[in-house]
Amino acid sequence: MTDEALWYRRFGPPIDALTLEAAELGARPPGTVRVRMITAPINPSDLIPITGAYGHRVRPPQVAGYEGVGQVVEADHVSAHLVGRRALPLRGPGTWRRYVDCDPSWLVEVPDDLETSVAARAYINPLAALRMLETWPVEGRRVVLTAGGSSCARLLGRWALEAGAREVVVVCRSVSHAASLAELGLIPLSMAEPHAIAAAASRADVAFDAVGGPLAEALLAVMPRTSDFVSYGLLSGESFQPIPTGPKLQRFHLRDRLGTVKPLEWQGWFRKLWPMLRRASLPEARSYPLSDWRQAITAFDEPGRRFKPMLALDDAR
Repeated sequence: MTDEALWYRRFGPPIDALTLEAAELGARPPGTVRVRMITAPINPSDLIPITGAYGHRVRPPQVAGYEGVGQVVEADHVSAHLVGRRALPLRGPGTWRRYVDCDPSWLVEVPDDLETSVAARAYINPLAALRMLETWPVEGRRVVLTAGGSSCARLLGRWALEAGAREVVVVCRSVSHAASLAELGLIPLSMAEPHAIAAAASRADVAFDAVGGPLAEALLAVMPRTSDFVSYGLLSGESFQPIPTGPKLQRFHLRDRLGTVKPLEWQGWFRKLWPMLRRASLPEARSYPLSDWRQAITAFDEPGRRFKPMLALDDAR
């Protein structure tokens, strides 16, 4: 049996550094379950490590991809009940491949009624949004979000309103996102509206920022000192300088929360997420065969994109 996987054996732009490689599928390591992958999304968190931005903790060679959904096809007798079930093979090797062998403690079963394209996106963005809202509660508070076109910001915004936020203002790069954000009850602002952004930030109680760079510094310059500024990404590729008289600077990285979590708590996080995802509004999924991975990454980089590129990992069957 043959496996195929998208490897990066050096750092560089993903379109150049990734290679699709085929190899004979070896024996399943004892104590693991084997998952035949169905589909996996393309996220910034999948692509940024390939560039070398996290070279201090992620080193090639690696199979790319951190999340996705598949079907359990092989297991030891202890985990035999999982065979045939859809599942998320998480916290193991990369997911942009045909087969993943996973520790069953971190494998997450998918409810029967959840769409596969939704389940495939249940980890990186939803779990980050859930954990941030649990760490910095927003009930009765005014919230500002950046990267309004991203899936994480949309989930953060909608779930913040459900948690009782007083208002949620969302800063987006492309005006094409404004209508869909407004439909969620959010207040969209374009990057071309610096005065409106400053006004919203000046009355904010908490900001969740995924952009960094000049936008982060503009928010920090006007936010109340008693507010919280939560930095959870640097999509701009630029860092920013804290302001001593500015708001409380908080940093969130999902990876930091994973170091101490036990399997029971880990599974509990997803039990909280499933009902939230059933009512979530996620971008349309657009599927690309694994052999067309370059086209998928090119689509991911489209300005104003309003769909989620997904790799169809079972397209060979």
